Amino acid sequence: MRHDLYTRFGVRRPENLGEAHWDAINIEVDRFARALEAGDDPQAIGYLKCLVEAVAKVVLDINGTPASGNEKFETIVSRAHELLATQPGRELADQTPFRNLATQARKMAVSMGTIRNNFGAGHGRARQPEMRSEMLDLAIDGSLLWVRWALRRLGYFAQGRPETLIRDLVGDPHGSIIFYRGDLTERLSNANLPNLEPKHARAIGVAVGQRAAMNTFNVRIEGVDACVADPDLTRWPAAYRIGVATGLLFSPEELPTFTARNLYQAMEVCAPVTDASEEIISLIRRVMDIQPPGPLPGEVEDNAKLVWFLERAAASRPQEEQAAWAALAEHLKR
Repeated sequence: MRHDLYTRFGVRRPENLGEAHWDAINIEVDRFARALEAGDDPQAIGYLKCLVEAVAKVVLDINGTPASGNEKFETIVSRAHELLATQPGRELADQTPFRNLATQARKMAVSMGTIRNNFGAGHGRARQPEMRSEMLDLAIDGSLLWVRWALRRLGYFAQGRPETLIRDLVGDPHGSIIFYRGDLTERLSNANLPNLEPKHARAIGVAVGQRAAMNTFNVRIEGVDACVADPDLTRWPAAYRIGVATGLLFSPEELPTFTARNLYQAMEVCAPVTDASEEIISLIRRVMDIQPPGPLPGEVEDNAKLVWFLERAAASRPQEEQAAWAALAEHLKR
């Protein structure tokens, strides 16, 4: 394949996109390029439509909502576009005029369904439609405008998926990765916590808490300390906070990781949450059931600070929680 074709197409592999997903996209680029070299315009149009569809299906697959076998092309592209349109990223434009441009690009990409049906290969015809040279040029321009927009966002989107971030935090058979300064801040931004389903936000929070409890300082600073310091429940949703609290106290193997510092931050991170009493009470009871009465591992000052915080916070908690917070404070003083 000639390099200048790829330069012209501008279809570049995003960072953080897995091999299988990139192969599914790249094979359509190869097929399209071969059709161009062969001068087969109808076939090129057919493969352009396939390229748009492959990119959209990769987005949906990464999101865990794969396209069904009978789902229409327009619906597939539109669903993928909506997911990518709200994706944060340090180099991405989210101002309204640029969002409008992206919307127009989506409309052009969706048009490839009709263009392929009327002019592209893939259908036997009684008569071949007339193909004028500008038809292919317009199809290329319109399709690749959306494809390039989608690929610029796809790397951030893939990196921010809960499964990927959780794997990198607490490991899989291949182990976890090192988080350098700023890494988790960017990954959490890419995860788009405010718009995640609560179950996914909670799962990420658990993994962050568990990694912080392993004394990974950057993760604690950027995923726990930053959350504690900011009571905003939009930026740091309740589900994420409860997940962090759980992860600080229990390892991936469900073993307790109780220290005065971990419990202090677990309770502190939950402080802004006032509508999840059942989960918070359950977490407190779980700690008290496992931990014998008395101070936790840690400095005397840390234990004293923890008890003081619990006693002070108990009075301001929702009424149904107050007894549990006070009981935990007494449990730790015995």
